[in-house]
Amino acid sequence: MSILTYCFLHLQYILNLPKKQMAIPKFLYHYYEINNGPFRNITELGYQKAAQIQNQITEGWNSKRPDNYLDLRFSLEKRIKMQFEQKGGLPNRNDPFYFTLGPCDWAKSWYINPGVIKIPLTDLNPEHLSFTYPDSMVSFQFHDEPKLGTYRKDCNGQVFLLNELKDLITTYGLPSEEKSEAEERYKYDKYIEVQLWDDTMIKKYK
Repeated sequence: MSILTYCFLHLQYILNLPKKQMAIPKFLYHYYEINNGPFRNITELGYQKAAQIQNQITEGWNSKRPDNYLDLRFSLEKRIKMQFEQKGGLPNRNDPFYFTLGPCDWAKSWYINPGVIKIPLTDLNPEHLSFTYPDSMVSFQFHDEPKLGTYRKDCNGQVFLLNELKDLITTYGLPSEEKSEAEERYKYDKYIEVQLWDDTMIKKYK
């Protein structure tokens, strides 16, 4: 067997090896400003009220939002919900509650006096859960904007169900602060975002 033939066969062997399965984090984390309380989604109040609230935010990460943030946010939630329903999801709300899949200190740092609520993934109905990789705003902007092609992945601009999560993580890995700092192409991959489209569990924490 020639060296070229051996190298070719070895490469084929490597490419056909099964990818290592990665464990799905067992908990969802919701970070919030303690003074305001948890699960306060700005879009559930309607555009006019949301704009009033946004104009009153003068400190913390959320005070740095761009002027068109609310337009983007309302439009994005409609797109996520539409994709979710097309895949068989059953939303009971027009707007979701947001979590990170697993802990994320970067998300926690958005708040001046942060609080956190940790909920087991198994406590929630899969029919009410959708996922984006990474943050939904980032994911859809990478999908939509040609100039952001450096960071774009095939999973961007898509909504995933719980039963698709293992394959998603196996393909792209779990986002992390360390990974985002190590390589430019992972710069904005901080966490997998979870959208909960039901408030049954939420009422226990409000």
